[in-house]
Amino acid sequence: MSASSAISGWTVALWVLGLAACTEKDGVPEVPAELPATGPADPYSDSPSRFGVVHLHAGFNPDPRVIEGTALGEVPARSIHRRCTGWIGEIPDYVLATDTAFLRLHVLGRSREDVSLVVRKPDGSVVCNDDRNGTRDPMVRSDFPIGSTQIWVGVPREGATALYRIGFSEVRWRSSVVPLPDPY
Repeated sequence: MSASSAISGWTVALWVLGLAACTEKDGVPEVPAELPATGPADPYSDSPSRFGVVHLHAGFNPDPRVIEGTALGEVPARSIHRRCTGWIGEIPDYVLATDTAFLRLHVLGRSREDVSLVVRKPDGSVVCNDDRNGTRDPMVRSDFPIGSTQIWVGVPREGATALYRIGFSEVRWRSSVVPLPDPY
């Protein structure tokens, strides 16, 4: 076996294992147009959402960032995690896209109705909250890694709807900073 065929064999073997970035054709190295995919780094980056994507990075302004929507009671929240309560939409209301990690981010829901929050982080972990400190305003306070986080706002009953606002903040604040949605 010649040295060049041994090198070609090793190059092919490494490429099959995903360890080589080039191949040879007629003894001339070639770089493939695309390396084989190793799986999604961010499992929810292409996740559909009812109201869009919220892009945040550390030090965002204004703080709080406030968005709004209408919660739908289509599927049980426990379909996302057994400890979540209420009913949520079939797809997330929003996707939170972060390009920096947050050690502590507050996500507060505000509504004239009783609502809950279901948050699924890029690593698949789920955080839920219904009533915070005796109020009907749910809040999730957690670390958020870089990536795409799915957010649902839930309602207590199947078929119910509720207008809501969600506030995102890096600092501790009162729920009154996020205004209630306008009445129907």
